[in-house]
Amino acid sequence: MNFKSQALDLATILNKTTDMWNFEIMNSYPESIPYYPQEWLVILDSLTDQELYEIDCKIIIDKIKDSPLAHLMQQIKILTQLPTISDSPEIPLEDWAFNGVKKKKYHEIQKIVPVIKKIRDEIHFNSVVDVGGGVGHLSRILSHYHGIPSISLDRDPHFQKIGMERLKKYRKLENSAEVEFINLNFGKDESPDILKNIFKPSSLNLGLHTCGALANALINTSIKSKSKALLSFGCCYHSLNPDIDFPMSEFYKTENLPRLNLYSLTLATRAHSAMTLDNYRTKERVKYYRYALHLFLMKHYNSNHFLEVGECPVKIYWQPFADYIRSRLVELKIEHTFSDEDFNQFYQNDEIQKQLRVMFLCNIIRWQLGRALEVYLLLDRALFLAEQGFEVYLEQYFDEGISPRNIGILATKK
Repeated sequence: MNFKSQALDLATILNKTTDMWNFEIMNSYPESIPYYPQEWLVILDSLTDQELYEIDCKIIIDKIKDSPLAHLMQQIKILTQLPTISDSPEIPLEDWAFNGVKKKKYHEIQKIVPVIKKIRDEIHFNSVVDVGGGVGHLSRILSHYHGIPSISLDRDPHFQKIGMERLKKYRKLENSAEVEFINLNFGKDESPDILKNIFKPSSLNLGLHTCGALANALINTSIKSKSKALLSFGCCYHSLNPDIDFPMSEFYKTENLPRLNLYSLTLATRAHSAMTLDNYRTKERVKYYRYALHLFLMKHYNSNHFLEVGECPVKIYWQPFADYIRSRLVELKIEHTFSDEDFNQFYQNDEIQKQLRVMFLCNIIRWQLGRALEVYLLLDRALFLAEQGFEVYLEQYFDEGISPRNIGILATKK
């Protein structure tokens, strides 16, 4: 795979759509609406809920197949298509070996372990360091059933205590290895001497969904420790500092490729999750209520700035709008004399509903760019590792319906 060529092609698309992914719809409303071609909005407005749901799931339906929107969706699909690791038979272990392991984690372990075993056979590393290992499910499977010594690294002593207690309950197979639990707030307060004793030239370092800049820290630590291999799965890109943590590679810097901000990083994080029709309808309802709150504040408080208003239980979005907005105004510490009738009449107003519809259709278009942003970000990490002398592979490991952050960066020493 030519990472540089793929990054440049994605950058071309991102440069053409900067105003879409660089801003939330509400950030500069109504100035943000012209960022979205009117003809695209007209097409979307003519579709049924089922058809809009399918497009939101990145399916190119017949009614739009000849449109510029469909062309953009197809380009993104091609440029974000990555190799998928070969399917391996499920690990033949007793059922109780996975006792307490949730479906998502079970799926990830079944996909990762055969890859790690193959890497061990090829480059002969001595141990696996699992960063953010929690209760140590993966480390236990590797050590007890495949004879690979493992270190489960986590900052939460409660999880690690559970993990150590569970180790005593599972019998070890012949030729099993040990699991070591190390309590460490990795990426925050460790000393170089501590890291040197954990991350070694003979280790494979694993970050299964290391949040935000922890992925960067693991990459840099693997380079400094001259480790034989790294397997990294990122997540929570919105936790990155866009001024510090991106880009990493000299290629992105020298080519002056598009920079990402908090809004685009958030889009990269959230826009590739499997969604049912019910999920879609809930998302639509949430967006409508949040957009309506913004419009209400614009009208009555002359507030043109997007405000963070916190999360709500999903059920509140299916209650009358008055219930939602009252709770948000309390959160914002805004005193008022509006009645529930005032709130509900505002929301039900035909003109407001038209505005909300347009804003939501814009969101459907914007949502298409999330996977492009994620792959673009991960290509930067892959190129950075290649610049440091690693052989790098960027592949899809998991079923995205089970684990949507399914792209792994495998880097091995040449």
